[in-house]
Amino acid sequence: MRKFFPLMLLSVSATVMAEDAPAEPIQQVAVAGTKDPDWKPYRKMLDGLNAFDEYHALAPKAELKFILRPQQPNLTLADLKLRIVGDNANIELPIAADYTFSVPRDESAAKDDADLRLNSKKGLFRWRPDIHTAGLPAGTRRLGDLRLECEVRWAVDKFDASFIKLAFIVPLGGVCHSSRSRVFFTTATPITGATLVSGSRREKLPAERLNATDLTRYAPPLHDQSWPDDTLVEFELLAPPVVERASN
Repeated sequence: MRKFFPLMLLSVSATVMAEDAPAEPIQQVAVAGTKDPDWKPYRKMLDGLNAFDEYHALAPKAELKFILRPQQPNLTLADLKLRIVGDNANIELPIAADYTFSVPRDESAAKDDADLRLNSKKGLFRWRPDIHTAGLPAGTRRLGDLRLECEVRWAVDKFDASFIKLAFIVPLGGVCHSSRSRVFFTTATPITGATLVSGSRREKLPAERLNATDLTRYAPPLHDQSWPDDTLVEFELLAPPVVERASN
């Protein structure tokens, strides 16, 4: 029986419009995950590495890493091990203190149809690409970095989407390129808003590109080429509540 490696879901909402009435959505196609969201074969992770190489110009100064996201409070790295495992492959992947790790290319593991395996219970950790250009201001993300993360995630996940969903998404250019899709990313702390900044141009993300119930999620317009890759997404952090002291 296979062990499973937790997957960070690629959450996309793609709205398909009628040609003669482009302003009114006639169908909404949601790609909320994959057939088996708790593991990925190594060969599919290689698809992500290939996408990073193909689209590296989106973030030329960044390296490809992945990150494990705890899904419950108080989870730590203690005794956590990640491996590429197959009939003939057994490669340990070091996990850094910030929960990031790298996936190497290994021809024997690819031929072996190996899997990534994490020695934890199912669902405790999920992964996602973690691509950051160094030297950015605190509280910001670079749009090209996010575009490249999307390309890596989509390369890994796309063949697990249903045929019906693919039939809608692929003709639109794929989830990373369509104006009718929203790819959500996650911030480390809750936010109340986000603003795109490119030179003197500033534009707040509309409410539909924020998640009203999960204040860590936002969907920048990856498709909009009027915003260059060096555009910054500036976050408005949720201020902690003010605790009033009782008067004596």
